[in-house]
Amino acid sequence: MKVKVHGIFVVTKIGDEFIEMDPYLQGSTETADQFKENGFKEVTAKGTVKEFDGFQVGDFFSLSGEFEVIRANEIFSKVVIDGQMISLPNHKLMEVE
Repeated sequence: MKVKVHGIFVVTKIGDEFIEMDPYLQGSTETADQFKENGFKEVTAKGTVKEFDGFQVGDFFSLSGEFEVIRANEIFSKVVIDGQMISLPNHKLMEVE
């Protein structure tokens, strides 16, 4: 299954297997201040990160393009972007044919 991702996300946790991202606009004043300070980074349609300096907690990403779902549960789906598995909330994903 392939999906498109909607919105801007903030890296909330970096684990051994995958990186967790949450939607930016669900956040608090603290994440709004981080967004003003750090801005956001984009990923191309091919999944290549532009000006990528590594994933760090507090980084913001706007993901465009279509991504293959590796695995999923009721709440999150895992996709691979630039060789890294990313966990995204299902309500921010739209299935494409």
